[in-house]
Amino acid sequence: MAVALRVARWIVPAAILALAAVLRLWSLGHPDSLVFDELYYVRDAISQLAHGYPTVWPDDDPAFDGNRALMFGDTASTIAHPPLGKWLIGFGVLFAGADSGWGWRVAVALAGVATVAATMRLATLLTRSTWVAWIAGLMLAIDGIHIVLSRVALLDGLLALFIVLGALCTVRDQLGMSQGSAPTRVRWARPWLVAAAVMFGAAASIKWSGLYAFAAFLVLITLSDFVRRANSAQDRELARAQRPILGTVAQAGSTALIALPVAAVSYLVTWIGWIVSPGGQYRSEGTPWWESLWAWHANALSWHSSLDAPHPYQAHPLSWPLGLRPTAMFFERSDTHTAVISPIPNVLVTWAGVLALVWLGWILVRACALAIRQRSTLPLGTRGVWVGAIVLTGYLSGWVPWLLTWSRPAVFQFYAVVLTPFAALALGLALAALAGAPRATFMSDAAGMRLDPTPASAQGRRLAVAIFVSVAVILSVLFWPLWAGIPVEHWFYRWHLWLPGW
Repeated sequence: MAVALRVARWIVPAAILALAAVLRLWSLGHPDSLVFDELYYVRDAISQLAHGYPTVWPDDDPAFDGNRALMFGDTASTIAHPPLGKWLIGFGVLFAGADSGWGWRVAVALAGVATVAATMRLATLLTRSTWVAWIAGLMLAIDGIHIVLSRVALLDGLLALFIVLGALCTVRDQLGMSQGSAPTRVRWARPWLVAAAVMFGAAASIKWSGLYAFAAFLVLITLSDFVRRANSAQDRELARAQRPILGTVAQAGSTALIALPVAAVSYLVTWIGWIVSPGGQYRSEGTPWWESLWAWHANALSWHSSLDAPHPYQAHPLSWPLGLRPTAMFFERSDTHTAVISPIPNVLVTWAGVLALVWLGWILVRACALAIRQRSTLPLGTRGVWVGAIVLTGYLSGWVPWLLTWSRPAVFQFYAVVLTPFAALALGLALAALAGAPRATFMSDAAGMRLDPTPASAQGRRLAVAIFVSVAVILSVLFWPLWAGIPVEHWFYRWHLWLPGW
């Protein structure tokens, strides 16, 4: 039995990653023309490889075969996002060629598979439960939104990877901070905080929205430190000696002095091509590069904040968690067949993920209420609450900031791909706790769930979880052609349009 478990710990994750790879890499070269915003990012990536910065192209024809993949000019083009995402797309082009959909999509597809692996690793660190990790990884592997954003050369799938990696490094840092004696002094040796700052800096150098996650996790680090210090003070005398508030402020200052410069350097490094090549946007002879870079950021910030370009597929952020208005990125119709690429959600994964997130929110609210009523230890000090806080921080940092800019019209459903790893984690926690999986019951205890311990009841819950997972996998098989642009008969396409916004 022990041997079988050890083998399963290798085989099951490998099978999940193999499934994730198949769903993201199979027929990746179809269609063989640029779709949606690939028109901008792929062309920017290729010209950036040649010049160190993006340059203009002669037209907006999405055809990209033969010599068209090398028709960029020498004049700098207008760019709306930092360069790292386009560098990564460009590395895929170097690997597989510029005239193939494989070439310009493979980097994003591999990043999608890596995100599944990072999510499973994050689940293992948080819970030490292989079942939570396996379920979370499988749910992300078959998530329709994540699959589609791993199959098109846009920036958001890459952004999701670096945010998960930043969260993973943050958890490693916090696990190290929680070990040892009571926190009575400021700690400076924090290599995993440095790694987290590198990852969040890289996320911001793909899209500025990566800064939201960075800020949110820095706040969570500070709250966690305060809880550790306050809970370690067992009486008033010790509390006065340790001064948890002052200690937290000092440690927060240390965290900022470590993380902020590292993240800034990580961000700046991705601009090297633009810095050493004087022809980039806003570069002018005789002007230092840092002044030109500042001008780019000021103008880009002004452009993003004043963007007013209504789009038929714009989606209010309130609709993102349920996937009510997916962005059709490719549509082709013949007399007999329809081909479409649209991040239509796997409703079981997406909608149940929202319920699981609400459940985690309930755990935090319940813990706060109990702590206030009983004047007991602060809530983040309990394991289930801390795990829930990590997952909710990752999810809400990718969603709430967009709710605060609700008046901006040019926002799309596919931005929600950064939410999918954390929704999968929440779902993994909920399903594993419901099934009574080893090392997952602490979540049901944190929620105050009183599960019937009798063998018949436990077996029934496990069967229900198995049925849920099986149906979710079947749904992914049925929806995959619409996620991959595979031509299907008209009736098959119409059968998948369950909601008016789809």
